[in-house]
Amino acid sequence: MRIKSIHLGNAFITLLLSYLAVFLLPLALGSILYTKTNTIMTDNANRANLAMLEQLRQVLDSKLKDVEQMSQQIALNPRLQWLMNNTDNTDTADAYKFVEFVSDHMSRYQNVSDLISGYYVYFGANDTVLMPTSKTTADVLYQRLYRPVGTSFEAWRGGLLGGPHYKDYTPATYETPTGTLDTITYIQTLPLGEPNDIRGALVILLDVGQVRSMLSKIESAYQSSVYIFDRKDRLIVGNERQALPWNQISQEVTTKGVPYEYKDHGEEMMLSYTVSEQNGWKYVHTMPKHVYLERVQTLKNWMITLLLICLAGGGAAITFWVHRNYAPLRGVVRALQSEKPARAKQPSNEYEFIRETIRMTIHEERELRNILSRQTPVIQASFLSRFVRGHVDVARMTEESLQFMDIRLISDVFAVMLIDIADFSRFSTDQSERQWALIRFIISNIGNELIRERGWGYSVELDQHRVALLVNFDRERRAEAEKELDVIAARLKELIEQRFKTYITLAIGDVHEGMDHACESYFEALSALDYKMYRGHSSIIRYREIAEADRHYYYPIETEIQLINFTKSGDVDNVDKLIGNLFHAHFSQRRITPELGRSLFTNMVSTLWKIINPMDPLYREVFGEKFDPLKELSSCPTVEEMKVQIRDWFLALCHYLNASRSGHSRQLSERIAQYIEQHYGDDSLSLTTIAEHFQLTPQYLSAFFKKQTGMNLTDYLTRVRIDEAKKLMQNKKLTFAQIANQVGYANDIGFIRVFKKYEGTTPGKYRESL
Repeated sequence: MRIKSIHLGNAFITLLLSYLAVFLLPLALGSILYTKTNTIMTDNANRANLAMLEQLRQVLDSKLKDVEQMSQQIALNPRLQWLMNNTDNTDTADAYKFVEFVSDHMSRYQNVSDLISGYYVYFGANDTVLMPTSKTTADVLYQRLYRPVGTSFEAWRGGLLGGPHYKDYTPATYETPTGTLDTITYIQTLPLGEPNDIRGALVILLDVGQVRSMLSKIESAYQSSVYIFDRKDRLIVGNERQALPWNQISQEVTTKGVPYEYKDHGEEMMLSYTVSEQNGWKYVHTMPKHVYLERVQTLKNWMITLLLICLAGGGAAITFWVHRNYAPLRGVVRALQSEKPARAKQPSNEYEFIRETIRMTIHEERELRNILSRQTPVIQASFLSRFVRGHVDVARMTEESLQFMDIRLISDVFAVMLIDIADFSRFSTDQSERQWALIRFIISNIGNELIRERGWGYSVELDQHRVALLVNFDRERRAEAEKELDVIAARLKELIEQRFKTYITLAIGDVHEGMDHACESYFEALSALDYKMYRGHSSIIRYREIAEADRHYYYPIETEIQLINFTKSGDVDNVDKLIGNLFHAHFSQRRITPELGRSLFTNMVSTLWKIINPMDPLYREVFGEKFDPLKELSSCPTVEEMKVQIRDWFLALCHYLNASRSGHSRQLSERIAQYIEQHYGDDSLSLTTIAEHFQLTPQYLSAFFKKQTGMNLTDYLTRVRIDEAKKLMQNKKLTFAQIANQVGYANDIGFIRVFKKYEGTTPGKYRESL
């Protein structure tokens, strides 16, 4: 194959794109950094403006708080209260008390705050005005001292007394002897808190010049404008023409502290505001956007300049390095072409040609290793499964073969632990093979971790519900092996049952030495696992504890004949006692092997069949059409459940035989019907509760009642309830829920469903037809 068969230049383009990608990555990161920095600096500008507004608000709130405290002290002064109550008294001594109040009390508040330019108390009954240094009349105050611009005397006086004022702030301009005075007028109705009987007012004049001085410092420093509006959005301080945009956009600005952008005569502006919780004043700050974001714009200009420099320098560097690195690559391709044969499919570029050449060299080796690595876990699991069962020729085992299967053994001391998965329904209701595999995987992993904390070993999945742990102990710890097995089993049981809500039974074989004896521990554990019928689920069974079990059971022909006779004669007490004695003798006083236990149960079932076979087909009335005692016994996991099941069968047969021979069968059925008619309103009444009342088994009671009446007991109970409900429906005042409750149903939903089933119509339509 010659060099022209490859598309020369494709690698050059690849190199170029690679360098471009490397070059553009810092640029992208720089752009992200710029965006983040821009956001941070914008946030800093927002916080700075908000902090400035908050500081202004706090200063004014503090000063206004002093004013309000002064107002409270004057308004609540007892002397002032007395003067308001005696304004009509013309006595000279009482009149002197006005002057005395001025000198003793009014004058003391002159230096409370530099924001206060003047204050006075106005008494409406006699038009008296008390000032900090003198007593005068309302007319003198209006004409000579504080005359509101554009407001008549009557309008001014009516504004003070015409309605209640509580901490009212109003911007106003007064003509004074020294000139025009811009103020914020604070008015407090007297007496304090009286909305109807208004006798006067406390007026405090706040110097707007002080506030403007504070605002001007901010406006000059930030090239901005600051306005103060009261809670009714009336301008208190600021240029009214410049403040006009606030009135236009105040409905759109809904979040304080968050800057808002708008245009004022074509110029982009930024607006921020905050609100005083003390008096509801709004502090509004507007600034040209280019000033507001001046530092951000500076950063942006620097970033653009740096970007242009980087693009120019990076382009030159890329051109140099691409040509420098491509030349050796081209030489390698030419050298390889002279050694390798031509291919049917030509590579698309130089890199692809080199990759294909290397791939052909190592392809066979890689494929072989991949196949072996994929099969290693399967080979390992198969070997361990055969090893614990004793199906491996240990004489042919070598270190190399174990290493090939990724198996390491630290000694020839082994023990086997079997884990039987009984129930994982609390972990997952899905009983699919996938869930079984998941549970086995969890148990195997946890088991591996526990045994490798105390030695070495492996987990082996034997079948769907069983996992084996092959534990390999160090010879130096041989004496502690049994104790270590107990600790591993207890810890494994605790973790699986508490964390994964799965019941397991663990069986532990004895510790054995020699690789050819490891299987003995497995068969010992398997024998111990059979004893879960005694211990139940969620138990740990050790082979050394069950090795001494009895190898025979006692159920002679005499005992069987005695059980048959007691049952046929209906002797319930002796049948119950005899069955109890048999189970006590074999499973309490001593322990027989599980195999013998199953033989004993099978013989007792055989005895039951010997009694009921001559009764065929009448026994189906007691046990049902599909009675299969051996199958039902096999589903009982514990001895106690098997005992209860066998006992119930024999006692049910006794009751049935007694009832069949008794002349009182009809009387008993009538008593049962009468009991139902008396207790149908009890929502807990059922076949089971009725059977308990008459001391019968539910199976026998059902069969007996149907034999005597021809009707199922449950159907009879339902019919009684429906008939009583139909009688109650004649009373239109009773709801269906009340009727359902009276006839034994917990709610009206169940009652309506049953009524429709038996009557073919709903209770509502039935009532309409009455």
